[in-house]
Amino acid sequence: MPKNFDDVVVPERRKTIRNIPIPQRERAYAPEEGRRKNDRADKADAVKRSASELEADYSAPPTRLNIPHGRRGRKRNLWIALGVAVLILVFAVLSMFNGATLAYTPRSAKLSFEEETYKAKKTGETDLIYSVVKLSGEKGVEVSVSGEEQVERKASGVIVVYNDASAEPQKLIENTRFESPSRKIYRIKSAISIPGKKTVGGVSMPGSIEVMVYADQPGAEYNSDPTDFTVPGLKGTPRYSTIYGRSKSSIAGGFSGMEKSVSKEDLAKATSELKSALGEELLAKARAEVPSDFILFPALSTVTFEDLPQGSSGNKAMVNMKGSLYGIMFKKSDFAKALANKKIAVGEGDLLQIKSFDKLKVAFAGSPPADLLPLSEVDFVVDGAATLLWQTDEVALKTDLLGRHKRDIPQILRNYPTVASASATIRPFWKKNIPANGEKFSIKELSVE
Repeated sequence: MPKNFDDVVVPERRKTIRNIPIPQRERAYAPEEGRRKNDRADKADAVKRSASELEADYSAPPTRLNIPHGRRGRKRNLWIALGVAVLILVFAVLSMFNGATLAYTPRSAKLSFEEETYKAKKTGETDLIYSVVKLSGEKGVEVSVSGEEQVERKASGVIVVYNDASAEPQKLIENTRFESPSRKIYRIKSAISIPGKKTVGGVSMPGSIEVMVYADQPGAEYNSDPTDFTVPGLKGTPRYSTIYGRSKSSIAGGFSGMEKSVSKEDLAKATSELKSALGEELLAKARAEVPSDFILFPALSTVTFEDLPQGSSGNKAMVNMKGSLYGIMFKKSDFAKALANKKIAVGEGDLLQIKSFDKLKVAFAGSPPADLLPLSEVDFVVDGAATLLWQTDEVALKTDLLGRHKRDIPQILRNYPTVASASATIRPFWKKNIPANGEKFSIKELSVE
């Protein structure tokens, strides 16, 4: 059956919101998925454009950055100003530490000795002069007693004997008597020679010598505080009042009576220990008391020992001993010059020193003397090696150099033959003159190898 015309005509669709096209300008409000697609497309286009531009610019010459000229100038000026400020600061700091130092090496010479003999005297003007160091000390050690025994011991001490009789030396024989005001007699064991008197600064000074005296008899009654002495053998002569003695120290050690006894073995051991310990203590004390410009040689020293009264407590006894050290000391410069005079040419006014005495052996020639005090001269032997140094008058050298130009230093040093070599450092480095202010200039002596 034929259909109606209306039946074949497509009916008109009803418009809904789903069929409304979205305008291009409103695409930003599209759903999220649409936006992502658009973004990816835009990025792809941008990459293509960049690649094209890069390919086009690859062969093109580089172009300068378009930085304003004023900004570049300001940066350059800032760096220049900063550099100038740093330089000014450095120069200012260096100027605050201005000063100068002269370091010099003294003239030197090597000396060697093979058992060579020298002589020294107590007095003189051209000879090597020595002095005697005198120290004493006491020490005790406790030991077991074995009984009692009768003991007799003579007192002893050091006195100074004066010669105000003449300018000639006066000799006294061994066992010469000296009498104290209490009529106690003391004797010397060896002969002595008392130097003659001399005039110093218009004043007459008696000659003198130190000597050890011993009581004529044992007993504590001879122990005495310092006192004066006459020489009985000179009584009735003019020298009786001009040759006399005076205590240097107290006279002690006299004893007579029963004393706790110690076995011979224990006494010998205690005595040996005391001598060793006391001798070391006295030598250490002497070295500490010797002035820095003097030298004391242990081998030119003697130590004498005296037994002192013992103390006791129960079955113990205290063995006591007194030690007296007599050591010869020299002034270092005099000793150095005496050694050098036999080896090399030395000027009359040269000041000399021995760098180190460690490699020198100095000892008495022959047997050590029993008593140094009465001697007026000694002979000694030197063996080993030493470095001799010439001393420079640094005060005069410093005065000559103050304020002088650096180029003047060699000429000035020609006046100082005691300087082997020298170098000057002046601060800051651009200055050429040594400061005129002495506090800013120092002189340093370098060690000689």
